[in-house]
Amino acid sequence: MQVKHAGRTDVGLVRRQNEDSHFIDPQLQLFIVCDGVGGRAGGSEASRIACEHIAAEVAKSRNLIRDFAANAGTATRRDLGTMLETAISTASAAVRRAAAVNPDFNGMATTNVTLLVAGGHAFIGHVGDSRVYLVRQGVMHPLTEDHSVMNDMKRRGRGPERGQIGQAFTEALSRALGVLDSARVDSIDLELIPGDRFILCSDGIHGVLGDDQMQVVVPRGTVEEVADDLIEAALQRGAPDNATAIVLDVLDDQSTDRAMLVRRRLEALQGVSMFRYLPYADLIRVAGIATERVVKPGTELCTEGEFGESLFIILEGSATVLKGDGVTIAELHPGQHIGEMSLIERAPRSATVRSKTAMSVLVIERDAFFGLLSEEQTAVKLLWGLVRMLNARLRSTSDELSHIKARNQGN
Repeated sequence: MQVKHAGRTDVGLVRRQNEDSHFIDPQLQLFIVCDGVGGRAGGSEASRIACEHIAAEVAKSRNLIRDFAANAGTATRRDLGTMLETAISTASAAVRRAAAVNPDFNGMATTNVTLLVAGGHAFIGHVGDSRVYLVRQGVMHPLTEDHSVMNDMKRRGRGPERGQIGQAFTEALSRALGVLDSARVDSIDLELIPGDRFILCSDGIHGVLGDDQMQVVVPRGTVEEVADDLIEAALQRGAPDNATAIVLDVLDDQSTDRAMLVRRRLEALQGVSMFRYLPYADLIRVAGIATERVVKPGTELCTEGEFGESLFIILEGSATVLKGDGVTIAELHPGQHIGEMSLIERAPRSATVRSKTAMSVLVIERDAFFGLLSEEQTAVKLLWGLVRMLNARLRSTSDELSHIKARNQGN
């Protein structure tokens, strides 16, 4: 997919030096924003080094990116995601090496957000509190979570109010490039829909405007106009920090099929109680481990008594649920699913499910699901969704038992 883009940066109204850096490679469709850590020597140097290092490392994988985009080789989404994570993580060592040879730069560090477009997908990696937003159908969704002390505490349910702690502690980062020789990178990849808009920005934008004001600004206008408007809005609010924004649009190729397929998968996932309350970014992560399969009539999706490790969500067609000697107990239709608990434990299937017609199903494997649980920020939300699901089932079972008890007492 082709994209239009625009990038803007401004020193702001308080800082003497712009410690933000940004980079755009139209050919690679690579976009980077780095924000040198305020108050530390060499912030501008750290952000410049990180930008240049990540760009150079991604450029080394040009053939891998080209093969993935053309579906001409064996390159996978995981390959590109790992490549991007490595490029960002090793930038931390590059910043540290520069600091080691210049005492003036001792302790310098930087945040980073990077977005790579390839093969109808966007690959995103980030460290620190710069952000990436997705604007889809006019609604803005944050795709990254700040790596800050305050945000980490809030995520663990221990976040104090801003007024109770010092400003320096409030703004402290829990992750940055340049602190260690490598950095833990959060990443996400998603299928693109024509008309998608992405915003990459430093906290001089989102920290000043807030999500509510950004939601007003970012859906309207060209990429150049939105980039200008974000900078101007920050300046109008005093611009206490450097402000940088990259805006990119996925060009509308008039194809509705891709958009329909992506939306259908996300809507199907939201129909599963475990995923129903996930934020959009985490729902996208779940979609990333799901595969769509076409099933012929008469195919058994699962067999009673056999161990299962897959969740099946019906997108098209219908299936029959059978017990014992082939007794039909239910029919399943689009939007319904089978095997939710198989993602949690490996247990025998309680019934056989056989396709009645040709079907399209979304499949999530247990191993892939547990891989998601290794990502802390997503795991907490998934486990909370699991608690909600189990609570609903327990309440339903309790109501059924109460009904049976009341009926027996009546007899």
